[in-house]
Amino acid sequence: MSRKVIITCAVTGAIHTPSMSPHLPVTAKE
Repeated sequence: MSRKVIITCAVTGAIHTPSMSPHLPVTAKE
């Protein structure tokens, strides 16, 4: 028997880079 799955996604349409904000984490430690 197959299971029904619902996949959702909330795309913001914006790309942020570290040069845009010092508060954007880059590594897992940050």
